[in-house]
Amino acid sequence: MFFNGDKFPNRPKIFDLMADVMSVEIFIKLWKLKKNNKFVLFSNQNLIKIFFKRKKINIPINLVNNNLYDFKKNYLNIYDYKAKNNEENAYKALIHSYNLSKKGYFIGILTLPLNKEKIIKKINSKFIGQTEIYQKLDNKKYPNMLFIKNNLIFATLTTHIRLKDITKHLSNKKYIYNKIFHINKTLINDFGIKNPKIIIAGINPHAGENNCIGNEETIFLKPVIKKLIENNINIYGPYSGDSVLTKKNMKNYNCFIFNYHDQALIPFKMISNNTGINYTSGLSIIRVSPDHGTAYDIVGKKIGNIKGLINCVNLIKKIYKNRKKIANS
Repeated sequence: MFFNGDKFPNRPKIFDLMADVMSVEIFIKLWKLKKNNKFVLFSNQNLIKIFFKRKKINIPINLVNNNLYDFKKNYLNIYDYKAKNNEENAYKALIHSYNLSKKGYFIGILTLPLNKEKIIKKINSKFIGQTEIYQKLDNKKYPNMLFIKNNLIFATLTTHIRLKDITKHLSNKKYIYNKIFHINKTLINDFGIKNPKIIIAGINPHAGENNCIGNEETIFLKPVIKKLIENNINIYGPYSGDSVLTKKNMKNYNCFIFNYHDQALIPFKMISNNTGINYTSGLSIIRVSPDHGTAYDIVGKKIGNIKGLINCVNLIKKIYKNRKKIANS
């Protein structure tokens, strides 16, 4: 999300961020705390001005469309585009931020929470989520949804799909093998972990109890795990999902793999307490987001927590440095 100084030397660094206007409140807190950092907000300027007027916010705006390096300190630097409403604004921000990051102007994208239901109804009926749209834009088959809190990393083999469709996705052994293979690669290249240790949860309660509760572990997961081990990937399991997150395991393993969204997110959000990071790995660009939702219930109450955003900024810097190190080695 910072400007790529290697490609464009002697230029200012720029931070690229998109937002649903309803999420701007928490971003403004981050801007005020770090306003001398080089943030660029992707948004229709008129919608932002309306929001500022309604909330009685007095922050000067600088447009960077004609020159992405015309960054002004103490201004809210905006990349402006046409948008009729908040939903179109948020959706277009995803597209514009990706395109410019892909060209090397920014080293990453920090997306704020958006209302998927409204985007599906008003903009794109096929919209699933931010993870999926960046996967499509980047034309990648095996990106992964990772959740990070300090040194704790969670991964999900499936993302935003119906619970009844989980086993259908997991039955594709090639797909699951490649998902885990790329998770291992991410741990090495993006997080600088030389020899990652991965632990995977079972699908059924108690990991099927030796096929008494279900045989999906035996049919879907164990053959893939065996093949991964044969290819020198340190993966262990499947273990019971309700007991995999022990203090001992959290100390000894670098990554916890779960089979579906809520199996990972319920324990992670309890641990992170709204300060965790959602990272879309396996893309050519770096994209992160705080792990909390839109939080419409607290808009205007000035109690939004920006720790998640700060952690996102720090992770972008870390991943960028690690990727740069790999590229130069």
